[in-house]
Amino acid sequence: MSVLTKAQIKKAEETAVKNGTFSFLDLMYTAGSRVAEKIINNFDVKNRKIAIICGKGNNGGDGFVIADLLTKADAVVSVITPYGAPETENAKFYYDKLTTETTEILQGNYDIIIDALFGFGFKGGLDEKAEQIIKLANEQNALRIAVDIPSGVECDTGKVKSTAFMADYTYTFIALKPCFVLPIGSNYCGKVEIIDIGVKIIEKTYNIIEKPIFKRRLHNSHKGTYGTALLICGSYGMAGALMLAAKSALRSGLGIVKCLMPKSIYIPFTRFLPEAVCLPYKENRHGTVKFNRPFFEKQINSADAVLFGCGSGKSKDNKKILEFLLKSEKPLVIDADGINTLSECIELLRLSKAPLILTPHPAEMSRLINLSVSEIEANRPKIASEFAKKYGCTLILKGSNTIVADKDGNVSFNILGNSGMATGGSGDVLAGITVSYLAQGYSSEESAKFAVYTHSLSADKAAAKRSEHALLPTDIIEEL
Repeated sequence: MSVLTKAQIKKAEETAVKNGTFSFLDLMYTAGSRVAEKIINNFDVKNRKIAIICGKGNNGGDGFVIADLLTKADAVVSVITPYGAPETENAKFYYDKLTTETTEILQGNYDIIIDALFGFGFKGGLDEKAEQIIKLANEQNALRIAVDIPSGVECDTGKVKSTAFMADYTYTFIALKPCFVLPIGSNYCGKVEIIDIGVKIIEKTYNIIEKPIFKRRLHNSHKGTYGTALLICGSYGMAGALMLAAKSALRSGLGIVKCLMPKSIYIPFTRFLPEAVCLPYKENRHGTVKFNRPFFEKQINSADAVLFGCGSGKSKDNKKILEFLLKSEKPLVIDADGINTLSECIELLRLSKAPLILTPHPAEMSRLINLSVSEIEANRPKIASEFAKKYGCTLILKGSNTIVADKDGNVSFNILGNSGMATGGSGDVLAGITVSYLAQGYSSEESAKFAVYTHSLSADKAAAKRSEHALLPTDIIEEL
């Protein structure tokens, strides 16, 4: 699955028409009829009051086709044309075929409101007329469906200047657009479904993280077959971070998890997870583990991959640990307090010669690169790509539609997950899954993508049972 910009969508359509696959008029009918078919099949439209808001361009033309077909399906259809008759030749062709009267005002109450006001070419903000009608549509207790892109959302940036149509469902064509996976636009799209209208993709901007293909587990195998991960995590008051990371690592197929932790959290930890190998060690006055080179070297040499930072707190020992890990040439995942430590000595990243994965959320990314969270959120793909390329690492930039950027700067988006994941501890679970795959022998890019996918899919399964409101990180682990 791919993400295409408006220029790439336009190029794909023009190429299809130029090659004689179909005409633009045929393309409009195909788009409108496929959306109408989805609505008729998924929702009860008979005798339902349906408003279709149509613009003066080609998106409006799709709306006119939908209106005609829903009318034939016995829906009570009102066609709203705030700007009057359409301006494009193809849209006018279907407008003239309407048997339903049109009005420029949205009035009355509707069961379904369909937005076909602006398409992927929209840019800037809604004018007064459009803003008024979109606000009225959003205020109604109706099912809201957007055709291609919710009006008011910019296709390539996801920006919303004032307001936008708040869709429950968006039926888009050919491929996903950037606005579906970027703030702020993704908030307005609801459930997005791609409709095939016969246009072939020529080029793409981003990839979507696909379902992992895991290695077959061998019948004749043992715990050493599936890797050993060393977790240097936890501190006094933050034992839970290590618990979540360690259990999720084991639930992801890992053979052995070793946990190097401060002595003070040993007893609660081992009661929570007796399956882990515990390595309690001396701690400093901050409640974090002390660094001892010979001891650390011995433990790292026995592991296939290392996770550092989940709940590790703040101390001078953390910097020593981090520098030692980066020089060790052992595959490494850096999360949470490991990233906060790294933000004070970012050039240490250049020491790394082994596979390296960083898992910052926007605030941690802000500390790493000295940009505000708002600046990062406005430019997520670019920032992630440039950082991964600059430091030769794999970056998991967490958030809604988490990004994975590889060391060559290629960007992939995650489209699974839900708001229930927005709670403390979810990131620890992701870090544990990631180091598990890394220790099992997957590449850093595979480990990152596989982890993001399974983490989000498990969260979706957990939310289906518990609801997004009640979701806990431990629920995610139990669905792995």
